[in-house]
Amino acid sequence: MLFDISPKERREDFYDREGELRSLVEALRLGERLVVVYGARRIGKSSLVRVGVREIRAPYVLVDVRKLYFEEGSVRPAGFVAWLVDAMRMRSKWYERIGFRLGDALSRVRGIHAAGFGVELELKARPRLTEVLEALDEWCGEHGWRFAIVFDEAQYLRFSNTRYDGIIAWAIDNLPNLTFILTGSEVGVLREFLRLEDPEAPPYGRYRREIFLEKFTPRQALGFLKAGFKELGLQVRGAELEEAVDKLDGIVGWLTLYGYKRSIRRTPHRKTLETVFEEGSRIVLAELSKIIEYSKARYTAILKAVAQGATRWRDIKTYVEVRTGERIPDNRFTQLLGNLVKYGYLVKQGDEYSIPDPMVKHAVKNL
Repeated sequence: MLFDISPKERREDFYDREGELRSLVEALRLGERLVVVYGARRIGKSSLVRVGVREIRAPYVLVDVRKLYFEEGSVRPAGFVAWLVDAMRMRSKWYERIGFRLGDALSRVRGIHAAGFGVELELKARPRLTEVLEALDEWCGEHGWRFAIVFDEAQYLRFSNTRYDGIIAWAIDNLPNLTFILTGSEVGVLREFLRLEDPEAPPYGRYRREIFLEKFTPRQALGFLKAGFKELGLQVRGAELEEAVDKLDGIVGWLTLYGYKRSIRRTPHRKTLETVFEEGSRIVLAELSKIIEYSKARYTAILKAVAQGATRWRDIKTYVEVRTGERIPDNRFTQLLGNLVKYGYLVKQGDEYSIPDPMVKHAVKNL
């Protein structure tokens, strides 16, 4: 259903985004080797990718690199390969349904054993990522498959001594049956990691398809809520839907949570909005705390200033220096603002800064 709070995998559960979905499917059908999907948090990137690969029945694996980093503290090669193999093992039933024999594909890699359509990794095995990729590519080439490897929140690959950008560039050049799909909510950071326009960077010069997901417009957001409630046979007042759209500002994840709680939990409109903001604030603060921990007081003050209406560099800086009680050099303050833009917590239009996610704005006001 449209209000399912898990990432979508079926086209009928995925609202709108026809142009973006068409672009992704086209890239896979044409055998393109690198696709980069940009978009803010909870905007629908993972759903887009899952729906797209299933649309053409392409075998795929998705590794949440951010989760790996937060659990392991880094993205070490051994841990990364273990997560990759485990993610493929968890999709073994899907592979079996479409006839893709993962066990046969990876049985040629030392330390990996076939288990029906699935695989098992030896406890002390340390296969190299390049070995796994080569085995997948070779088997796909022999049997006419294209395999999609999805690195969700790929910017976290930078937290390693391994040059994953180099491995991706090598694979693009040498493994024609693999498509790499990289997603990133920290758009500026992902661009900085890939350095696609930098002649000194490994991926430079490689063709890629870039797909950008934007927030729903008010019209799209209203249509999404109406379609979701209609699907469940519920009548909801138009004024309540319009208020939800206004408060949640086109962020698909928050709109979905509102629809889920309103329809499945059957809570009234006001209570639902209150609960969504309570839960959403906890989620965004947990995410934010990991990013700003090295300069928490300054970053918090910047976000609080913008949430309270300061939009220009000078006004924000004045607020931050008063709140923190310290003098911040101009170049350092510009860097702090730039970091929050790269991480997606601020957007800059002309000379003004704003917070694009209403949940972040609500959460930092109460810090």
